[in-house]
Amino acid sequence: MKITLIRTITIAILATSISAFAQSGGTKREDAANTCNTTQQTGSDQTANNPMESNVSLQLEDLQTEVDQLLVKDKVNQEEEQNKNQEEQKKIRQQDSQWRHSLLGIYGG
Repeated sequence: MKITLIRTITIAILATSISAFAQSGGTKREDAANTCNTTQQTGSDQTANNPMESNVSLQLEDLQTEVDQLLVKDKVNQEEEQNKNQEEQKKIRQQDSQWRHSLLGIYGG
């Protein structure tokens, strides 16, 4: 008896929630479509008339150029670091070969 009551209540809740979502979903789509149409019509006019948006867009462009410059500097620094590491390893190899040569001279081989 309890199981039947619980199942009936769950089905009733699901049915009401589905219909509520269906009603709200249609209005949201219509609102989004209307907003999209008005935005397309007045999009270019608003950016030209609104100095705040133009300032923000200019600042955004400046920040993007700074980011690009920092990326270039980072690449250059990485290349320099790789070159330094390669030179150090080259020196270590030379010292190692000199050490081995010295050991061969001392102990013979």
